[in-house]
Amino acid sequence: MTSRHPSRLGMGAVLIAVLLAGCGSSHHGGDAGSTRATSSTTSSTTVATTTTVATTTTAAPTTTTLPASWSEHKLLAQLIMVGGVYSDLAASTAAAHDGAGGLVFLGQPPAGSGPALAAGLSALERTASVPLFMATDEEGGEIARLSNLVGPLPWPRQMTSEWTPAEVTTHLAAVASAMRRLGMTMDLAPVLDTASSSDTIDDENLRSFSEAGSTAAAYGLAFMKGLSDGGIISVVKHFPGLGHANGDTDLGPAEDPPLADLVGHDLVPFQRAIDAGVRVVMMSNVTEPDWGAAPASVNPASYRYLRGMGFSGVVLTDSLDAGAISATGLDGAQAVVKAIEAGADMAMVTTASDFPAALAGLQAAVSSGALSMAQVVKSVDRIVPAKDAMLPARDAVVPPR
Repeated sequence: MTSRHPSRLGMGAVLIAVLLAGCGSSHHGGDAGSTRATSSTTSSTTVATTTTVATTTTAAPTTTTLPASWSEHKLLAQLIMVGGVYSDLAASTAAAHDGAGGLVFLGQPPAGSGPALAAGLSALERTASVPLFMATDEEGGEIARLSNLVGPLPWPRQMTSEWTPAEVTTHLAAVASAMRRLGMTMDLAPVLDTASSSDTIDDENLRSFSEAGSTAAAYGLAFMKGLSDGGIISVVKHFPGLGHANGDTDLGPAEDPPLADLVGHDLVPFQRAIDAGVRVVMMSNVTEPDWGAAPASVNPASYRYLRGMGFSGVVLTDSLDAGAISATGLDGAQAVVKAIEAGADMAMVTTASDFPAALAGLQAAVSSGALSMAQVVKSVDRIVPAKDAMLPARDAVVPPR
């Protein structure tokens, strides 16, 4: 990647301190992936260096010093991933310019459109005040946005029957390298759900590698390594697993089995990915009965459980435009606020027009005290290292000018 910002410095240029007298608690694809490819996933400082938060939990925060040059608006905008379409990249210009943390693209560019796509994505990056996650769904099979440009992949279930894990890594590295040359930096994959071969809900029998947790883990890790070898950040999904859910969360509410049934099966691949150092996990919109009636993406219990598994990276929600979310009475923008309050680091809305309202909602939550700036900065502290991992040192993330 060529340097777009010659003045950028490395992550350690200047330390910042976020000083809090106390830690206020907040209460509280993408999956762009479930839509088919034919129809649609510091000179001053860096935020990720030093954050000091008092551990007192009984007192509300009395002061918060924001990182120099990072306005509240810019910090909050980093928490939102906004939907875009490959057929109209210019439509994402406003979100990029306004500081969105990432863009997730739907659609299927035609063969031969690679140079135009690369130019369009590069233009969006130049517009952005902070480098963007450029995300899409490249799972394999029909969930493949860029197969016309980067080459086809079989469904994950086919990969397990036709390829060894090492071969998966090799093929994914080639695809990832081609994605990176176009300007993409994130793949909303692999799917780590475990599902039976007869479970056709949302094509889980094809999108999942296996119903056996150990097999899904082995192939998921091989997929992740291939993406990493090609310069693409992987996003494992759909925590805590959709392979045994009783419905399609894109269409409406769906429930997982009790947590005890997931521990030795559905959660195994996620634990293996966490142990291997995965940077981003996607929180699904499924309801886990042991966590209550709220979908996981807007449920504080789901984030506590995931963090309890040892995950310290970025938690990204599945698309909050999904039927499982609208069934709760929330629109996409409202769901962004609920998800961030619940513990998400980034919330995804695939309807681009939701972005301004979602950002305004987050600002209102901060003003009301429902969302603490300590939590916001902590999320940005996780996001920035993931972005720097995809950039050369000379392009390390710096605050907006």
